[in-house]
Amino acid sequence: MAIEPMRLLRLAGSKSNIEKILLTAFSSDDMHAELASHVINEGTGGHVMPEDSTYADYFNRIQLIFSNLHSDFTCAYDGISEFTNVEIERHLRLAEENYEKINEQQINQSILTKEDKEALIELRSFNIAAINQLSFTAVTFGRLPLSSQAKLSLLAEKGFVHQIVQKNSHYVWIFIISNADDAKINQSVLESLFFEPIAIPKVDEKQLALDCESTIGKIYGFVQHNAEVRKYYKYMAIFDEIAVVTGFVPKKRVKAFKSMFGEMTDVTIQDFPAGLEEGLEPPTILKNGWFSKPFELFVEMYSLPHYGDFDPTFYLALTYCLLFGIMFGDVGQGFVLILGGWALWKFKKMKLAAAAMRMGFFSMIFGFLYGSVFGLETLLDPLYHAIGMSGKPLEVMAGESVNVLLLGAIAIGATLILISMFINIVLRIRRKDYGEALFSHNGLAGFIFYGSIIVMLTMEMMLKIKVLNLVTEIIFFGIPVVIILMRVPLKNLIKKMAMTPHEGWLGYFVEAIFEMIEVLLSFVSNTMSFLRVGGFVLSHAGMMLVVMTLMEMTGMFGPIVLVLGNIFVMALEGLIVGIQTLRLQYYEMFSRYYEGGGKKYIPTTTL
Repeated sequence: MAIEPMRLLRLAGSKSNIEKILLTAFSSDDMHAELASHVINEGTGGHVMPEDSTYADYFNRIQLIFSNLHSDFTCAYDGISEFTNVEIERHLRLAEENYEKINEQQINQSILTKEDKEALIELRSFNIAAINQLSFTAVTFGRLPLSSQAKLSLLAEKGFVHQIVQKNSHYVWIFIISNADDAKINQSVLESLFFEPIAIPKVDEKQLALDCESTIGKIYGFVQHNAEVRKYYKYMAIFDEIAVVTGFVPKKRVKAFKSMFGEMTDVTIQDFPAGLEEGLEPPTILKNGWFSKPFELFVEMYSLPHYGDFDPTFYLALTYCLLFGIMFGDVGQGFVLILGGWALWKFKKMKLAAAAMRMGFFSMIFGFLYGSVFGLETLLDPLYHAIGMSGKPLEVMAGESVNVLLLGAIAIGATLILISMFINIVLRIRRKDYGEALFSHNGLAGFIFYGSIIVMLTMEMMLKIKVLNLVTEIIFFGIPVVIILMRVPLKNLIKKMAMTPHEGWLGYFVEAIFEMIEVLLSFVSNTMSFLRVGGFVLSHAGMMLVVMTLMEMTGMFGPIVLVLGNIFVMALEGLIVGIQTLRLQYYEMFSRYYEGGGKKYIPTTTL
């Protein structure tokens, strides 16, 4: 029902202390920072800190490297270590080149059997890196049929040395070291023994990952720290040697925010009322009580109000619950809505679920009015008799109730439209927009015109009181229409400007007449839109009547039909009624008094 009061804070400190100022200010949820370009102008001078994405690019490369190596290694910045861009680039390129080797290696190993891969893992114990560095020897690794193992003794004459790595009932995996000059000759001997070579990994993946964590880990914290600082440069304005950060802080959090800079004696904080500085629009934080707070969701979906403007959340919450309850009136289904909403809010913290709890309560209220509990129309009869009533207050499916429901829906709609117009008049006066408040179709002239139509039609048709005559028609219909037609010249008159429209009188009247026709049609269509309220009451009762009929027809399966039918009706009808109620809010009510266009409060920690 209100908007959180804000204060405009300006932090100023030495240019040499930029990092500490930024990281301190942006470590809190209390500030909505303004871009430095919004603060700097010709009058103030200064310049924006140039953006630098170098460290952000480095940080992304490091994260990609760790992701490729399936490592979750992190290391916080120690505040001491320093690295040049050349050093960082060298470390990153080495790690990326090694990963390319690993990737190529993994592709080659993708065709190997499970036993081959297990043998390669065992081979790691023989120091792969040292094996790959041998210069005058040839190293071969592979598998040999178990029946050929005994023949390996022939290789001893050729200067071979072999080592068994692993074996099973069919194969033995070995690596063989021989003189490099005899490699081709010895290869033919091995082939005669049905030896199947397996490429020796160029790098030890596990060891490489550890080495990478050791080298890249040293620069991880440094890069992350610098990337974070430079991300906030666009909020830092520089005036000579002074660095300035400007932002909005909720009034109740100003003291706590200032205390964060208590030890920074070279930082000064200026505190101004929000809205004081031109060009800096304060952000909006909606502030509502327990009943209406979940419905802030719908206001945010439409558009936030400007700071200091009217917050429509409470009015929306009350009218939304009222309309939903009328259209979805059932004691049992409303109770289920409350329970379901409570569970989702408790465990998922869904705002819509919290709103559903309120809607369910109103559904129960109107369910008592209609006498419906999960579609069972006689269940509450003993309660009515106990309090001295002959039966339910409103028999929805009775023929005489149809007109009551439809006329009642129109009456509710007309009342809500008039309330919306009254709110608009009050808001326009608060904004000193007297022309709109008095002469527009949503202002006083429109209020008198529309209200007179509703009142006089009610008196003529319902109460049989004759009030329509030439005098009343001129006063309550004719004069308001003329005022609405002449609203632009009359606005100019209030502003002490020339009454003549800029397009001339002829062009103005042609346009104004068509606009007046549109206004008249909008009054009719907006009022008729509320017929859906009564229509959905009948629709809901009709669908439950079908469920009850099916329950009676299915005999012993009746309870199952009752449960499934209620689930179906709640899902379908609940969704449709929820959407239609929101449509009435936006199109028939918000359009008459609410502008929106406010700026969302974005804490610095989410940037």
